Amino acid sequence: MSEQTILFLHGFTASARSTKAQYLGERFKALPQVDFDAIDFNPTPADFEHMTTTGLIHRLRQFVLDRDLGALSIIGSSYGGLIALHYAHRFGGVEKMLLLAPGLCWLSGGLSDEELAHWRDRGIVPVFHPAFGRELPLRYDLQRDGLCYLEFIPPSAPTLIIHGWNDSTVPVDHSRRYAADFADSVQLIEMDADHDLNGHLDLIWESVQTFLLRTKQGGE
Repeated sequence: MSEQTILFLHGFTASARSTKAQYLGERFKALPQVDFDAIDFNPTPADFEHMTTTGLIHRLRQFVLDRDLGALSIIGSSYGGLIALHYAHRFGGVEKMLLLAPGLCWLSGGLSDEELAHWRDRGIVPVFHPAFGRELPLRYDLQRDGLCYLEFIPPSAPTLIIHGWNDSTVPVDHSRRYAADFADSVQLIEMDADHDLNGHLDLIWESVQTFLLRTKQGGE
């Protein structure tokens, strides 16, 4: 029987088959005491089209309830970090969070006011989704709902953030401010990396072992 549950939450246009999800999944196979699962927030194009932050928080909640999961830890990548923070804040039951280049508040995709107005007026915007290999429509409901998540919220569990200096998608300054504001609960590791952190998977796994796992694993 598994002694610990760890969930991976992917980023905005990623999936449960992302590089980080597959890398972690392979390593967790060697740890039978850990029940690891990478959640696919957008299994179909329609799921992506109608996505909202609030909807993903509740999708995660349904996943937990359906499997009758108890206390768990979360690895949240990019947008998945925002979902992790608000899920833990709203529902509790989270022991620790490892956040990878996380969105700590809603950033409107980095779009300009003009681009946001165009999206609002049209109702949808085309977004290339690598997991589906094509552009998909994305409804303005995502932006409208996102405006409810503009402020930092306190972490509801001990949190380790890994963030790259060269991140042009989510500024590392956000993680610096968050770690300073909540120094009692948040640690920050900065590195010479861009947003995806895929060149630093070994460090991520080391952080999983030293921070997330209840019993540190050696030899990796």
